[in-house]
Amino acid sequence: MADESAPAADNQPETGQETGPAAPAEKPGLLFYLALALIVILVLMVLVINYPAAKANAGLSLTKTNWTLTSITDRTGILIPATSGADVTASFAGDGRMGGSSGCSRYSARYTTKDYSINLTMDPVAGVKCWDPAVAEQEEEFLADLPKVSSFRASDSELTFYDVSGKTVLVFVPA
Repeated sequence: MADESAPAADNQPETGQETGPAAPAEKPGLLFYLALALIVILVLMVLVINYPAAKANAGLSLTKTNWTLTSITDRTGILIPATSGADVTASFAGDGRMGGSSGCSRYSARYTTKDYSINLTMDPVAGVKCWDPAVAEQEEEFLADLPKVSSFRASDSELTFYDVSGKTVLVFVPA
């Protein structure tokens, strides 16, 4: 039988070079960790410094647009869609006046804001006879819900009013 050479059993590469264990990966140096810490500190500073400014300017976000009601809390406490065809609106002036259409009638109020809290003081509403019972019912619910409002969140796409327990009372979108 011919003398066949057996392959090496020690899994050596055929190049004839010996390989040792792989070199450990280099750990990031001190400068890397310092730079990372600096970035984290800067991000936190931007967030912390701007948070009070965002709260202080929250009331200004009310005045940026006129608002149209999309959801209302009914008498049972359930948030329901607003009645279509009955435009309930709200506009906020920079001088602390609020007003709009409550469906059939016009309403007005005075408001003050602090951070995300709002205090509404309703003026008397001179009612107009609503011929549509659904619109009349919604108007009554809207005028009853407004004094319950104690806080708000406003964005470019929505204005939400909450009661003292944090429950949504009214939801508006830009008109």
